[in-house]
Amino acid sequence: MNTQTLSSVTIETIENYRHAATAAVQAYRSGSQRLIEAVNAGLEKNVYARTEEVAPNLTLTMNQLRGNVTEIIVKGVDGVSANTEKVIAASSSAATERVAKVAEFAAGIDNRVVVTGLEAAVRLSLPGAKAALAVSAKVAEGADALSRAVAGEPVKAAVRKAAKPVQQTAVRAKRAVVRKATTAKAAVTRKAVAAKRGARKVVAA
Repeated sequence: MNTQTLSSVTIETIENYRHAATAAVQAYRSGSQRLIEAVNAGLEKNVYARTEEVAPNLTLTMNQLRGNVTEIIVKGVDGVSANTEKVIAASSSAATERVAKVAEFAAGIDNRVVVTGLEAAVRLSLPGAKAALAVSAKVAEGADALSRAVAGEPVKAAVRKAAKPVQQTAVRAKRAVVRKATTAKAAVTRKAVAAKRGARKVVAA
């Protein structure tokens, strides 16, 4: 149980940082888009509105060039954001899978001495893991609030919305770890019972 608790806390921490990293990417995308829109609006209002009266053809050419450059920049921002989100998702999934495998392996150990040692290590590690989880939760909330603030949403609403997806994903990951660990433990137990029965038959014979 302690091993499962440590693994679930670790998985939840990984998910919080994944959410924080994704929110940071979203903030980068939203901030870049708003900056581009602000620059374009400033040019149209303060520059092109004046030059159009004096040099309409030149203003039209400059406006078309600005539109092309804006399109290239927007595509670049979207491309960087999409690729970064893919890397974040792949890395967090791989880390979660490794933690689940370790928990599954630990649950399948039938050596009492080894199990006792693992449980002692878990008891020592759990307080630090819980502290890291608390920090990661705050980081995720702050990153999500920043992302939504950059996008124009109120910060308080952002914090409330941030908690639900993080908690839901962490609960799903925790359930997956428990299922794997329970399955591994049951398999080991069945093998141990079968081995004892075989030994009894040999002794009886």
